[in-house]
Amino acid sequence: MRLLSYLISLTMMLILAGSVTAAARNAAPEQGKAASTDGHSVCAVDRLVNGAQPDTVKNREGLNPESISVLNWNIYKGKRENWASDFKRYTSRHDVVTIQEAHLDEKLTSMLGNEHQLLTLNTAFHYRYRATGVMTASRVKQLYSCGQHTAEPLIRVPKTSLISFYPIEGMRESLLVANIHGINFTLGVDVYTSQLEKLYQVMRLHDGPIVLAGDFNTWSDERMRVVEEITDRLQLESLDYTNHNRTSVFGNALDHVFYRGLDPVEHDTWHVTSSDHNPTRVSFRVKQRTVDEYDLAVTELDENNC
Repeated sequence: MRLLSYLISLTMMLILAGSVTAAARNAAPEQGKAASTDGHSVCAVDRLVNGAQPDTVKNREGLNPESISVLNWNIYKGKRENWASDFKRYTSRHDVVTIQEAHLDEKLTSMLGNEHQLLTLNTAFHYRYRATGVMTASRVKQLYSCGQHTAEPLIRVPKTSLISFYPIEGMRESLLVANIHGINFTLGVDVYTSQLEKLYQVMRLHDGPIVLAGDFNTWSDERMRVVEEITDRLQLESLDYTNHNRTSVFGNALDHVFYRGLDPVEHDTWHVTSSDHNPTRVSFRVKQRTVDEYDLAVTELDENNC
């Protein structure tokens, strides 16, 4: 049933590409700026939307290196009736939440609750007059966030990526969290490869631990090979999924979580009806050798300063 629905959606998107493009332009007249970043290894901040910054967050509180919990989920713009209760239940008690197809309205922000008011959204377009795109929310304040845009070659509506850096308690290195919604409607993989290559050009400069998560739209073996080539170059590992709850098309999973410099302690993918994708959660521990290397560097610096 899901495959049939996907094929029908793909056919309709191709037939109606012109009208969808016109509608998107009317909804978000500034989206032309996003196309100017295509083909360049840039990470921009001009289209980021930041959530409320509570008065209680006044320091550089960091993530606990012994336990960093991450939830990844494409929420389908919250269009299904029961999405709110699931969203509130699954996002609670996680340090970092990476969301695709986030529709930033009052209902979404209220569902995040007080612990995740530190949010950033990279706007792809406006849907019902609200910013829509990839969103990363966290319980600690990010050090820095920036975003990238790549336009769908057929319908011209952008897909977005968001890169955020978070402090880790007792460590010089920060955690890089990359959140991606992959290009979907293409006849080949050139534009898809370009989107991932742009992300790689920023991520390759980071020396610390990394989480790369999102809806990669890897509905073909060829697309999956592109992702694997990029993650291999970044020395990222993939979760060893023990169940088959991830959403798949043509037998290929669409959602992934990759990591580096971290050990996964536990993880799971829950089956839901509140979206056309299922949420994946994972709890990480920073690899001890990373902590030891940092401690040694600090010790040597202190001795040199004596």
